[in-house]
Amino acid sequence: MSASIRLFDALAAEYDAHFDVPHRRAYDELAWELVQPLLPERRGLVLDAGCGVGRWASRLVALGYDVVGIEQAPAMAAAARARGLPRFRVLEQSIEEVVLGEGEVDVVLALGSLQYTRDPVAVIERFARWARPGGTVCVLVDSLVALVVELLQAGREEEALRRVECGLGQWVQGEHSADHHLLDRARLDEAFRHAGLIEVTCRGLLVGASIFGRQALAERLAADRDVQMSLERRLAQQPTLADLGKQLLVHGRRPR
Repeated sequence: MSASIRLFDALAAEYDAHFDVPHRRAYDELAWELVQPLLPERRGLVLDAGCGVGRWASRLVALGYDVVGIEQAPAMAAAARARGLPRFRVLEQSIEEVVLGEGEVDVVLALGSLQYTRDPVAVIERFARWARPGGTVCVLVDSLVALVVELLQAGREEEALRRVECGLGQWVQGEHSADHHLLDRARLDEAFRHAGLIEVTCRGLLVGASIFGRQALAERLAADRDVQMSLERRLAQQPTLADLGKQLLVHGRRPR
């Protein structure tokens, strides 16, 4: 696994604009819609594991939550602090090394960060310990199946098969790259349950990217975003289609 710190530091200055790309903006919107109902009614403490530049922290603070962010990329952590958000503090450490107390937070969110850890299964166990009894753990990761479908559609059969065999992908931005784990619904479900979490739910975000292709999806979003987003919401509610989502959003609850 190549370290992701240099890549994310390089992206920090313009990371907000990174989500102006139609498909990223679409799955980000879908994820936010699904995360909000998981937040406690009382204004509790949310852990944003891999908080980046504080994009999600801004939304959470606006709703009245206290937020602790974990971010190991220095430029990302600095950008998060520079937002000057109240009730938000950043721990500039690795998710795999930071020390937190058991049952300390109401919700653990890891939206795009889990796949860059060395051992995602062990990290999910950490998340489960950090959540209070009755609290929620929620992660967002790239889907192995969706990437394989995309590669096959592009005629890259050998790479598709290699990704299945090794379970790793690589995100390249300019001169920087980072390896990351490619996960599927079954593996995540097993990891959540192994960590003692219950009521585990997995949804696929942007199933249309696998069905129509990424470029065609972008065109459909540009032609009539409301119609396509409505379809994506309906597709995300179908568990059997989860692995076809470009991203997998999985959540579970720690028993009381």
